[in-house]
Amino acid sequence: MASSDRATVGGGRVNTASGIDATVGGGQGNMASGDRATVGGGRANTVSGTHATVSGGFSSTASGDYATVGGGRSNAADTNYGTVGGGQNNTVTGDFATISGGFLNAANNTYATVGGGRENVASSTYTAIGGGFGNRASGYAASVPGGRSNSARGHSSFAAGYRAIADHDNSFVWSDGTTASSGVDSLVTSAQRQFLVKATGGVSFYSNADTTTGVYLAPSTGAWASVSDVNAKTGFNATEPTEVLERLADVPIQTWRYKGQDESITHMGPTAQDFYAAFGLGIDDRHIVTVDADGVALAAIQGLYELVQELQAENKQMRAAMERAGIE
Repeated sequence: MASSDRATVGGGRVNTASGIDATVGGGQGNMASGDRATVGGGRANTVSGTHATVSGGFSSTASGDYATVGGGRSNAADTNYGTVGGGQNNTVTGDFATISGGFLNAANNTYATVGGGRENVASSTYTAIGGGFGNRASGYAASVPGGRSNSARGHSSFAAGYRAIADHDNSFVWSDGTTASSGVDSLVTSAQRQFLVKATGGVSFYSNADTTTGVYLAPSTGAWASVSDVNAKTGFNATEPTEVLERLADVPIQTWRYKGQDESITHMGPTAQDFYAAFGLGIDDRHIVTVDADGVALAAIQGLYELVQELQAENKQMRAAMERAGIE
């Protein structure tokens, strides 16, 4: 039924178009009451926003101006320029917010986005959830790409995996959701700008396409292991351990702290410039590569061993000479 001279009902049953230039294409029990509102078809859909649209589906509403519901069931785009692509029981209550689909998702603030999944809530401006189940993005411009039971509460924070909690601004959290001996299965930030990862199966970083160079943190360990396969190396040259020892003896070893660190923190070691000047190892004179520092230390130990061996041999010869001379 068209209750306005400028409204159109194309067909179907018990449909109503009452807004100026409103249109119901067909279906059953649909209502287009907003000016220039459109219901394409389906059943029991209601469009009350100006220029708003429900393409089809069942029992969906578009009450915001320029709001759109593509289809699905019981979806609602109740703010200006809000969009629900489809799915079921999805609700958009933020201007320019979007839910692509899924079930029981909510985009509750301006420019918030939920890609899909189930029971996800994007509740702050510019927040985004890609999908998954039971995720929350409540910090300004926070993101959850997917996974389960993740929460990005900090400004521009990121949480992914299972039970990753980014409570602080500009933080990154990825968690595998394993349960600790204390019973805790979540990974939670404790300060701003943290990068936290829980991966109980180990962590690897590779720096080439063939995965022959990189570092590996094995499960339940606390130190990085460098890829050091002989087949990944070339350009071998022998070292002179005693020469390395002599050079190392001239390298200043000091205590210091990094600028910006608390005064209670102290480190020990050479500067990259002194290390590079002594050995010419590594990528430049601003970094010390750990494998080079380890190599120098091992070579110096070999140098010390050689000197000890020489001293022991000399001592043995001196004792033999003293015995021959009857000197005790």
